[in-house]
Amino acid sequence: MDKSIITKNFSKNAYTYDSYALIQNNCAEKLLAHINGRKVSSILELGCGTGSYTKLLERRYEDAAITALDISGSMVDVARKKAGDKRVEFVVADGETLPVPGKFDLITSNASFQWFSDLDRTFEALSGRITEGGVFCFSMYGPETFCELKEVLIHHFGERRWLSSSGFPSRDRVESLLKKYFRDYDMTEEKFSVEFPSLRDFLHDIKHSGTRGEGLGDNVFLGKYMMRDMEKTYIEKFGGIIATHHAFFCKAEV
Repeated sequence: MDKSIITKNFSKNAYTYDSYALIQNNCAEKLLAHINGRKVSSILELGCGTGSYTKLLERRYEDAAITALDISGSMVDVARKKAGDKRVEFVVADGETLPVPGKFDLITSNASFQWFSDLDRTFEALSGRITEGGVFCFSMYGPETFCELKEVLIHHFGERRWLSSSGFPSRDRVESLLKKYFRDYDMTEEKFSVEFPSLRDFLHDIKHSGTRGEGLGDNVFLGKYMMRDMEKTYIEKFGGIIATHHAFFCKAEV
């Protein structure tokens, strides 16, 4: 995963992101429900993006100090404008480096960990940054995200790893890391399906929501006739332009 490309894509679309991140916002609300109203006074959020989940944390935990990190300065700029409380400290940084000191009652992340390079090292580091009685709660995308598009691309261009989502960690991988570094954990899995009017609309959506990852590469040209043929294949295989978002929701304690 080339993190510089991913960061560039998110930064480029920071000011349009909220209009396209409907599933990410849905995941944020579901993630907050997994925390179950636990009382906390300090929160570390990794991959805060434009701050939509940060706002939910602000409202839920009115007395907690929140530190929110994101690798994209443009995304953090949007998040700062959206935040309504000085309790939130925004930091432009790669969450894998954990550049902030101290321990936290809640460490959390919404739809971000699939972009991390080394989850093993990250989970190990985070397990040592949670206070006694604290909790680690996160959502992340799984490898079946956009499985329909992957199948259509293979049909037209041949077998290869077309989408960044194909490299997202599997459920077994995530569970093995939770078992390795945490005393107890709970993990659930959900799939969300979205239907688009056309393939062009779908590709436009994933471009502006940042979920395109590294993109398809420079050697793929989706001209008018190829788009027409791909859309026809898509509809024949799936009955419409359907996009699956594959998500894990996890809660762990040290």
